[in-house]
Amino acid sequence: MCFSPEADLTAGVVLGVIAADALRRHPRRSDLPLALLPAVLAVHSLIEAVVWYAGRGQVDASVGTVATYAYLFIAFVVLPTLVPVAIWVREPDSRHRRALTALVLLGLAVSTVLFSVLLLHPVTATLDNHFIRYTTTIPVGALVVPGYVLAICGAGLLSSARMIRAFAIVNVLAVAVLTLINAAALTSLWCGWAVVTSVAIVSAIRRNEAGHERDPRGQGDVSAAPAGHAKHRSANTKGRTISGRGHSRYRGSTMS
Repeated sequence: MCFSPEADLTAGVVLGVIAADALRRHPRRSDLPLALLPAVLAVHSLIEAVVWYAGRGQVDASVGTVATYAYLFIAFVVLPTLVPVAIWVREPDSRHRRALTALVLLGLAVSTVLFSVLLLHPVTATLDNHFIRYTTTIPVGALVVPGYVLAICGAGLLSSARMIRAFAIVNVLAVAVLTLINAAALTSLWCGWAVVTSVAIVSAIRRNEAGHERDPRGQGDVSAAPAGHAKHRSANTKGRTISGRGHSRYRGSTMS
């Protein structure tokens, strides 16, 4: 994820602090997968620090091998499924939710293929200037790699929440730039972007938390309602009871 073991360790600690803040807020069940992402990224960064030290001969090679497989397990198996699921479970709009379901299934398919890669093909980690080059064999890579990118980057674009969509657009641009830098064998700055992403996640959770607290009954929390529908509410006005009729469709969440 980063250009040196020291950078990975620093990023891991920073991400750990952010992850603790995200989880300390006791997010709702629909926010929990999103709140777990900073913790996953923190572990990911710390594991790569071990890979760095193993490549330098400062850690036993067998430990480095375990760390390499653990690092790729998170990258290959956990993230392609966790990211779209984290957006899907908190989506209140039924149309957006149906579209996100396709990306969840795509992420599961990609995770399954890449898990088989870890089981059936050798994996190597080679230190190359300011990044680590991970090498393995990916069957039908022409399909799997685009599917991987679509599952991770596309989920946010399909969200009904404006904040998530806006960040998703920035994320696509950032991923493109970081990929070009990495491909040019210049350096790896993914850990820095992981920190930015985690800060955005905590900001989203805080916005939902604030919206929930403003309504003591929790009724301002529309993302907890069934997808595409809201519960009927009634209010007394001048002795008359005004009741909602039909269903009200929400076009977003309190994050919007």
